[in-house]
Amino acid sequence: MRSKRRLRELMANKGTLPQETFTDILSRLPIKSLTRFQSVSKPFSALINSPAFIAAHLRRSSRHSSFFFRHFNNPSGSSFSFFLNNNQISDVEVPLLGCLIRFPKIVGSCNGLVCLDISSCYARGFVLWNIARKQYSCLPSPRISDSRRPFWMVSTGFGFDRKKNDYKVVRIVSFGCEKDESPVVMAEVFSWRTFCWRVIEASIGACAIHEGQNGVVVNGGLHWLGNSAGKSGIQKFIVSFDLDTEEFRKIPIPDFPAGICVKIMGFKGSLALAFYPAKEVDVHSRHGRPGVADWIEFCVWDECDGADRKCWTKLNSIQLTTVGYPVGVANETGLIIKKLIEGQGAQFILFDPSNQYYRGMHICDASYSCDVHSYVESLVPVSGGGHDQVIEEEPSEV
Repeated sequence: MRSKRRLRELMANKGTLPQETFTDILSRLPIKSLTRFQSVSKPFSALINSPAFIAAHLRRSSRHSSFFFRHFNNPSGSSFSFFLNNNQISDVEVPLLGCLIRFPKIVGSCNGLVCLDISSCYARGFVLWNIARKQYSCLPSPRISDSRRPFWMVSTGFGFDRKKNDYKVVRIVSFGCEKDESPVVMAEVFSWRTFCWRVIEASIGACAIHEGQNGVVVNGGLHWLGNSAGKSGIQKFIVSFDLDTEEFRKIPIPDFPAGICVKIMGFKGSLALAFYPAKEVDVHSRHGRPGVADWIEFCVWDECDGADRKCWTKLNSIQLTTVGYPVGVANETGLIIKKLIEGQGAQFILFDPSNQYYRGMHICDASYSCDVHSYVESLVPVSGGGHDQVIEEEPSEV
């Protein structure tokens, strides 16, 4: 009733209010109300779906981000759920769920668009999904196939190209090779604006990007942990892909011993790494005692003492009272850590490495795994070119 009354007032005053004021008022309304208002008139629909209004609404909604997460309670992933945590936890129904072979993987979440990998293996099928608008779009099949050489590993990422105002899905394919051969790596990019895949010519070089990683968006680029075999042994580095220029580069990372895991994260506009012991691996911690996963150490890729070059500098570390490990990042300001407490299941904390501040989070009770992403409601369409692949979800029966 309040929304209808507000709409009548806006329509009555539209002739007297300046267009900028009228647009500003509408941009403060929730998407649920705006979706209903589209059917009022063609001018209303044209305004709400205009790029300028979508951008204005996104700027406001970005101040109130929430979390979108997937959790499953067994190794096979047959029992899984998607949830939104926006002051309260709400279940989210996944489109196409009835015809999926296995649980969908979250490739990334950006400006209200969620990219899902719905294929059974090797990232062969993708969906762009706007949860708030209840729209989704099945992307065309990728171009790189295994018709000539068998796949070895496939890694993916999803991010926003600010300069071109384009959302992009990146797919990196490593082909199988003989023992003495260098791995063959190819990459392709899907453009939201053109709605098609394009094989890119940029060279990654001989390297392996481990399957299962999500490309982490930091400062206009996607980042994955990679390695290659050289004369001095296995070399580990970060593979970085610039979403604007579509060029690859390798960023060296600090040496770390076996049994240590690394999570790439964005922290306040800079690339950062979180080091922590692998679960159930007996290593000696950096605090000098036998290892359990009870500490996490951070370092940031930043300017070196005001010089033009960059280097890794230690930011901070956290000592956990129980076993824990990172599962996500909150808007580049904090790390979401899952703590395993014997007899109590899983608990989650949000930790800010810059000031050692942390607080508890109520996310889910997943006993096996949890995948957490930042999320904001937006009007961004699932297809930038107005293609007819956009599908409206069927309303749920009450």
